[in-house]
Amino acid sequence: MIIDPDNPLAVEIRQEMAETYFAACQQMVASLEALKVFDRTVAAATPDHAQIGRRSELLEEACERVHFVVIQREALELSCLEGFFDDYEITDEVRARMGPKRGK
Repeated sequence: MIIDPDNPLAVEIRQEMAETYFAACQQMVASLEALKVFDRTVAAATPDHAQIGRRSELLEEACERVHFVVIQREALELSCLEGFFDDYEITDEVRARMGPKRGK
């Protein structure tokens, strides 16, 4: 997307897009971290039914957040998606399940 630096409205729109993208990234990072913390905490024990359900919720949230950020990256025409996955340490499990939350 080419932005005319002399067009204040275009610059304002671009700034809004960037702010939205970075807010989505923060939410994504928080959801990925919540999943990692859960996995570290429960890894030593055999998970019960409630823990399995909680992990499923955390995984679904992380998958949705990553999906939304990937869509925003595409809209912003940001490149290097593989680098993005590596930089944020997005697991293969999350990558394979990326998408919106599934209805119950």
